[in-house]
Amino acid sequence: MREAGAADPLERMISTLRMGDGVDTGVANGIEAAVQRWRSLPRAQVAGRARSGRTTVAEALGLQHGAETAPVDEPGFPDPVLDADIIVYVLGSAPSPGDRQILGSLPPERTLVVVNKSDAIGTGWADAVAAAEQFSRAFGLPAFPIVGSLAARTVAGALRETDLALLRRHAGNRSLSAVSAEAFVSPAAGPDTDERADLLERWDLYGAACALAALEREPDLAPQTVLQILNTVSGIEPVARLLGLRYQQAISRRAGGLVDELTRLAARAVPQGTSRARALITEYLDTDEARWLGLCGGLVDPAVSHLAAGYPRFEPEDADDALARAIRWRAVVASDLSPAARRAAVRVHNGYVRVWERMSSVGL
Repeated sequence: MREAGAADPLERMISTLRMGDGVDTGVANGIEAAVQRWRSLPRAQVAGRARSGRTTVAEALGLQHGAETAPVDEPGFPDPVLDADIIVYVLGSAPSPGDRQILGSLPPERTLVVVNKSDAIGTGWADAVAAAEQFSRAFGLPAFPIVGSLAARTVAGALRETDLALLRRHAGNRSLSAVSAEAFVSPAAGPDTDERADLLERWDLYGAACALAALEREPDLAPQTVLQILNTVSGIEPVARLLGLRYQQAISRRAGGLVDELTRLAARAVPQGTSRARALITEYLDTDEARWLGLCGGLVDPAVSHLAAGYPRFEPEDADDALARAIRWRAVVASDLSPAARRAAVRVHNGYVRVWERMSSVGL
């Protein structure tokens, strides 16, 4: 995204209109507000019932302070307003009727569900995966099993050499890898009971068991490697990848929103006297920057986004790829679409035509 500055075409347009008559000054205010919305960072919310692990999940995903909402489905209190660009909904147990009602109301393109505390589901990770898949089908939302507490620990801290030495010493001890904390700290496993209790306090039974299993297979693993293994088995990696994608989609939606608002402002700016608002906005909307913003916004429009699901990225590889995409979207525009879907498809088509012109030098 271009940083605002003296060479920024939008800032130049705003400055020019502010020097005009009253009509142009009002349009300048509208453009400035739209630009500020576009340039503001996407906002995320982490929601769920009390004790579902919202704070831990927010920490594991590295989200800003304040992303966690008040509990939902809390007796005597209203549910929080979930209106962020990205909503991470945390299930710490089977969904309640309140969970189901809220999840059924959230926009799929902005929402992802994490099934927290998945180490306590069934008898193994496969059961947690099956539960997440069931919730995904039920709510029509992407859902992932995670162990948020372990993920947060791998993000916040390092595995100490003393921890690793203790784990190496007990790797292969089947009684220590039992499914209870009592067995893990049992004196029968050796004299280092206090050290094991301390490790269990910091890494939980699931983390300790996974580290033991990894070291049993490969005793010489480095601390950072074991930490990466623990991060992976926490299940947080696919959630973080989708969160990153959602951020990019939110930025693209805001780009499309800017183009929409500029188009509306141009339509309302009836030329009169010395007013230049419509001419300047129309001129900007035909720039490479505006065409690209419209393309990005069109590609994430829910009405047509499924048609771009196979693109590894928005940018075409070369001129041939840009032309192929433009031709494909021209066919989409010609198909039976709702007005909103056709508007998005037209912007994608026009954007790829402009990219093709630049890549092939046709437009020079």
